[in-house]
Order: sequence, then C-alpha cells, then structure tokens
Amino acid sequence: MRTRIRHGLAAALAVSALSLTAACGGGDAKGDTTKDKAADKPAAEQTTSAAPAATTPLTAAQMKAAALELKDLPSGWKVTKTPTDELKVTSDKPECAPLASALGSDFPGGTKGASAEFSRGNNESEIVEDVATFPGTGAADFTKKIDTALASCTGFTADSDGTKMKLGVEKLTAPQGAEETLAFRLKLNLAEGITIEPTIMIARQGSGIVRFLHLADTPGGKGEFDALAKIAAGKLAKAGQS
Repeated sequence: MRTRIRHGLAAALAVSALSLTAACGGGDAKGDTTKDKAADKPAAEQTTSAAPAATTPLTAAQMKAAALELKDLPSGWKVTKTPTDELKVTSDKPECAPLASALGSDFPGGTKGASAEFSRGNNESEIVEDVATFPGTGAADFTKKIDTALASCTGFTADSDGTKMKLGVEKLTAPQGAEETLAFRLKLNLAEGITIEPTIMIARQGSGIVRFLHLADTPGGKGEFDALAKIAAGKLAKAGQS
C-alpha cells in the first residue's frame, strides 16, 4: 500500500522514496462504485479569474470554517491524519518557481490556518487541504504568480531537502466556486510503467487561499476532482464572505 498524501508536494516526494513494492502493492484498481459521481468531462485549459483580493486577512474562525469537514463530502470518505512535515520545494526552472513554492507546506508571506485530510477505501482516493490568508493583496499576488507560471511551465525538477524528482505539469480547467480558481495536474514517473498524477486546485476568496490536493488510483476516482474541488472552493467563498 502506498504512502498516504501529506501536505503539498510531500505526497509526491514521499512516494519517490518508497520501494517499488510499495508502489505496486496497493489496493486493487476497482472502479468507483459509490453513489456520488463527479463530473465526467475531462478538464481543458482555462482559468477562472476575478478582482483583486480584499485587504483584510481572514480570521482564525473564518479559516476554520473554510476547511472541509467529513459532512461536506460524498459518502464513503473518512477522516485521516498523518504527521505534519515541514516541506520546502524549489524548482530548477525560474518560470516554474511559483508552482514549486505553492507545493510546499507553508505559504510564504501568508498565515496558514486549518488543514484537513480524508481518504476513501484502501486509500484509493485521498484529499489534503490547507487554508491560508494573506495581508493586503498577498492572496491575489499569490494566485497571479501561479497563473503566470502555468502559462509557461510544462515541467520541472522539484527539490526538497536534496530529494529530487521530475514533474510534468498540465494546466486544467478550474472548477468554479470562489472568486478565483486555478487547477493543474502533476505527472510523476516513479519507475517504468509506474506513474502517479495528483491534481491540485488553488482557490482564492478575498484574502483567503485554499490549496486542495487530490490523488486517486482508479479512473473513476480521478474523475471526482472537479466535484470535490468545487465543494472546497465553495466553502472558502462562504467563509470568506461571512
């Protein structure tokens, strides 16, 4: 069974350190049999943008309210908890640096708030979510840098404490729900024929940010991203307006 996702890119870099037996010995690749289905259509390149961020940072209570809870998700999910590892990620390509930074455990210039982790089945689908807030126009600046990076970055070598891995980057249609949403997929080739593809949404509502990371082992699970990410974006929007 492969390692559970940890915050940001920790999932990818942790998996890279596992033996091939860990990568190959997970749960059976069964189709999605839950009643709740996500959007079926594949994502295309597109960005949802909005006006500049509010100047007032979210309160701790607002950040807590923005975080997903088990009751927000379709049936079959459960709360999970893994050790919180500090992770700083850098890129070998300057144009990809904002993406690498966004995949770390912290939010440079911002204040990190609530986090949430969930899994379904034998960790066949997993979610890691972090909420943060920025002063001034920091949140809008954060998403602008990521949007600019997604326009030119198609791949880079990520480095975290000396652990390096090549990542492919694919910009996706971002689910609606907040003032601004961005989405992209990472492609990691662990070994010959062994690939994982975590999908990430960055959502902004005023001065608040949600980083939503989803990883699934099955085609049915991968199709859940849009619907699950939209729930996360909508919850941030509601909390940010409260």
